[in-house]
Amino acid sequence: MPVIELHQYLDFCVYMRQEIPVIPLNFETNMACPSPWKDIADTFFECSICLDLFKEPKQLPCLHRFCKQCLESILEGQVGTFECPLCKDVCKIPNNRIDGFKTDFHMKSMLQFIQLQKTFENKEERECIGCEENLKVTSYCFICTGFLCVQCYQFHLTKKMFVKHQKHLLALNDLEGNSLTQEKLASLMEAPRCHIHPEHKAKLCCCTCGNFPVCVTCTYDEHKGHELRDVRKVANDERDYLKEILEELVKRKDTVFNIADKINKVNNDVLSFVAETKAKWKTQYKDQTMELQNKKEKERREFTRFKTVLEESTRNKIKELETEMEAKIREIKDEYDRMIKIKIRESKEKEDTKRNEIENRALKIVEKMNRLDAVMNERNKTIDEQQQRKLRETQNLSDLCNQWVNKFENLSTISSSVLESHNHWTDAQCIPDIRAASEHLVEDIKDFPEIEALSDITMVDLRILCIDKVHISDNVESVVDVHVSKANEFFLTGITSTGSGNIVVSGRFLSDQSFITVINRQGRQIRQNKIHKGKGSPLHPFRHCAALSRDKIASVCESNQVGVYNIQDGSFTQNSITSLFDDIKTVVLKYASSITTDTKRGHIIVGTSPNIRLLFIFDEQLNFIRALKLPEVMKWSRDILYHKGVLLICDAESGCACAVTMDTSKTEAELLYELPKPDIDGLTWYPLSICKDRSDFVYILWSQTTHSPEKCIITQYSQDGQQLLTTKRTEYGARCMTTLMTEEGEKLLVATYRPGKMLCYGLMPE
Repeated sequence: MPVIELHQYLDFCVYMRQEIPVIPLNFETNMACPSPWKDIADTFFECSICLDLFKEPKQLPCLHRFCKQCLESILEGQVGTFECPLCKDVCKIPNNRIDGFKTDFHMKSMLQFIQLQKTFENKEERECIGCEENLKVTSYCFICTGFLCVQCYQFHLTKKMFVKHQKHLLALNDLEGNSLTQEKLASLMEAPRCHIHPEHKAKLCCCTCGNFPVCVTCTYDEHKGHELRDVRKVANDERDYLKEILEELVKRKDTVFNIADKINKVNNDVLSFVAETKAKWKTQYKDQTMELQNKKEKERREFTRFKTVLEESTRNKIKELETEMEAKIREIKDEYDRMIKIKIRESKEKEDTKRNEIENRALKIVEKMNRLDAVMNERNKTIDEQQQRKLRETQNLSDLCNQWVNKFENLSTISSSVLESHNHWTDAQCIPDIRAASEHLVEDIKDFPEIEALSDITMVDLRILCIDKVHISDNVESVVDVHVSKANEFFLTGITSTGSGNIVVSGRFLSDQSFITVINRQGRQIRQNKIHKGKGSPLHPFRHCAALSRDKIASVCESNQVGVYNIQDGSFTQNSITSLFDDIKTVVLKYASSITTDTKRGHIIVGTSPNIRLLFIFDEQLNFIRALKLPEVMKWSRDILYHKGVLLICDAESGCACAVTMDTSKTEAELLYELPKPDIDGLTWYPLSICKDRSDFVYILWSQTTHSPEKCIITQYSQDGQQLLTTKRTEYGARCMTTLMTEEGEKLLVATYRPGKMLCYGLMPE
């Protein structure tokens, strides 16, 4: 497809859903094979505003051109800058406004030819400028700027007085044979006039003033001291510069024209993923609703059986008493009557007690069903909002792509037209603008964002509300050696899992590096990133992590770096947060000590070292949102967990775990309650790590010391964290823990500090 026909791709710019053909931007090939004028599309010569042939075309820095009068109407009321109507580039308005924009004399010369061509094709009657014989005109003289009949044409060709005109004659045969090219037309044109002294022909090109044509007089006057060069050398240099930038542009074209496929794929992935997620949630909703209904029916049947047995037992007892009463003498009848009444009353009281118990349990089941309905509605709303946001982002990228394709089309057409003309003055005037626009377009394309990441949507399974208790397996189900590193200075300090099914561990590697490692359920390493802590930092690079979405985790290093890691491709971005501690003067060691995430809002929450009592909150792009001040009783956020709208904090300094508010409208958190402490072996226990399972039961790992974990235990709490349910001993040196969904059910993973070992406990719902 010739470059001059790129306007046919506008349909793609509008819809962005069609497959993008490869546009052959091979400018060298186009230059080697000049195209006749008839191959240039008519729209190339039309103003996009008035839809007529250009009249006094003015050219913008983006290479789009408009009639002088049309551009003047666009500038009306604009101050300083305005947007190009075609590509939306922001253009600066010159001080002299419309007159400050370049006149596209290359386009003017082509329009002159079009008018000549239409005159000959339509056989319009024209007067010969050389005689009054009224003969049919058959040629045109570009020096005389008029039509010639056959006799005057021959007169021009044979007389010495017109010898300078002979190279500038255009015969009708040249047009009828369709052999006239832009290069040949350029040779017919007379050299331009000096832009200051129009009575003189231009002799040189002023590079200082934008390659303006100047005469000899100007070299001693207005252009004295400027860089003046021969136009042929300037044109050759400009052609070479343009070829270089066009070659670079050709290398970049696939980036733009492959965007549509990627956007379509992202849109399809988003729609497909949302549909699968809703279907999965619907199935989970039906299963849990059915299980709750079954439990409710089971409770009703239990009460019915109890009542039946109780009534039968009571009737039998009454009969026995009546028989006994009849056997005795009448005077003791009153006593037996009293005993009967007591039994009836006791039976009624038991019945009422059991009824109340069953009704209370039934009310709790109904409450869970209502909560399940609310969670389902909320999840559907959230996933719909994410879908709309992702589709809006892809639409914005589509609009940007439309602008780039328009620029590609306009740039390609102009470049081909100018290069095929081989007109030195045209090249000297036009190519610098084309080159500048091309370089700007190349820079834009370099910074195009990753499209595939747009299909990443946060999704978690529905909480299991119908489980009243989760039992931790008595023994360790499996022990896996985490072969992350064989170095002596390897320390594991963080562990988490995401919806993709992999496990992520993090920690310190050597004295100046931290690591993030993705492993499978058997402990085999899939991917590992080692990150330097940065020059000049006196802090140890211990790294912590928390799940952010299905394939991403948030991570913070104690050398004060917060980042987001993609477990699929290993990409990692991070920012330094050292400046957030600048206003804290009373504490010497200031570092980030823990991390958790609010996956619903996409927030990353970072805890801090002892006696700072601050939490830092960031968004998914690592932009700092705000700081949250903790209550006075909190000393050290060793680990934190966002749980059901509140924050659960392991305070390793004071040896307690507390719940505080997470109000987005306030800068200070309020203490809600303290989680019950374990009382084992008469020791003081310090909380190290906290996590929760799918049923919202909370688990805390405790150690008998604050720094080097020795004897360790695990405690299980109710969903609200206020009731201690189970205490279990675990291996010495345990440091952090998380939960993981497997085919066999949910597991509790506990990782040791050093060497890297991972213990797996089963979580069995009852």
